[in-house]
Amino acid sequence: MSKPNTKDNPGPLNGVKVVDLTRALAGPICTMILADMGAEVIKVEEPPRGTDVGINRLSTGEGPQPFIRNKKSVTLNLRADKAKDILRRFVQWGDVLVENYRPGFMKRIGFDYPAVREINPRIIMTSISGYGQTGPYSQRAAFEPVGQAMGGLMSVTGPADMPPMDAGAAVADIGTGVFGALGTLLALYHQQATGLGQHVDASLVESIVFLMGLNLSFYASGQPIEKGGLFGGARTPGGGIFQTKDGHYVIIMAQADQHWPLIARIIGREDLATDPDYVARADRAKHGVEINDMMEEWVRPRTIDEVEEIMDKAGIPFGRVQTIEDMLKDPHLKARERFHYFEFQGKMVPMISPYPVLSGTPGSIRTLWPTTGQHNEEIYHNLFGFSLDEMAAFKNEGVI
Repeated sequence: MSKPNTKDNPGPLNGVKVVDLTRALAGPICTMILADMGAEVIKVEEPPRGTDVGINRLSTGEGPQPFIRNKKSVTLNLRADKAKDILRRFVQWGDVLVENYRPGFMKRIGFDYPAVREINPRIIMTSISGYGQTGPYSQRAAFEPVGQAMGGLMSVTGPADMPPMDAGAAVADIGTGVFGALGTLLALYHQQATGLGQHVDASLVESIVFLMGLNLSFYASGQPIEKGGLFGGARTPGGGIFQTKDGHYVIIMAQADQHWPLIARIIGREDLATDPDYVARADRAKHGVEINDMMEEWVRPRTIDEVEEIMDKAGIPFGRVQTIEDMLKDPHLKARERFHYFEFQGKMVPMISPYPVLSGTPGSIRTLWPTTGQHNEEIYHNLFGFSLDEMAAFKNEGVI
């Protein structure tokens, strides 16, 4: 379990106020990171049912919703005319506003970056979208698989003899959420120095393009990475994924020159440890398939525990291919407190702990997800000064 925030350790973003207009996954990930690190995040949701977040708040009810942990929830119909004055108050209150509507929506409701900057010159507006705020594709809708496809990742994912496939994890959404949070932090640093905000622009497609940087380097050097994996064969002789006797898979990365003599002796080919045709990686690349076949033959009759013990003792990089269940049981991840458990419907359910780990001002999970509109009275009445009668009228009119 992550360390709790205390008065003496409130988190590195303590005092930062964030207006959260996000939905789906990338935006909520961005604001979750800020909230985990101590920011006060007010999530603005569509009345009356809430906003589609992560695994879909609309269809699953009030939980579990780990991506809105540590946040307060209010309801506000952004399309209602009377919502404009309320949203203006949020802009005046906040240091940061995060939104991930399709480009153009915020302008249509009168709250694009030039408009919010006029209200509050200090405010940072972080916009997360499929393709970015400008460019010929900016108005297109996009979700996770589109980001992977247009960013190039899908073209190199999966077996060589199969059609393109997704990566099996929400790398575009989560990556964009992380980049959005990073951009927000950089803008906060600038805000502290100058007193001025700026517009942060992060997109699903460009986040994947950034993650494809190594692939671009290989392409530029005339060695484009094709489907079938970044590692293995001629590119990384001595590196690959192999199946053990007991049905597990293990990745072994013995492609570095210092690892070659070690793996050669382990697989019973000590004669190749000093063979001039195998000593240098460039030369081993000519025998990449042959080397990996020899490694596969060595791994096949051994259990995963046997392989791990031998590789660990030799100092060769390796790792078993773990499932979600394997990760939850992994002793190293347990020791690192990478999962936070909470009770839901009578059982203990895991979620990812705040990350990265800070020694002096660690993030924490202070509260689980709020119910939709749980903090309406606290924010609208106590903070913004609306009377309870005004709030009742707003609710009857569908504003909140």
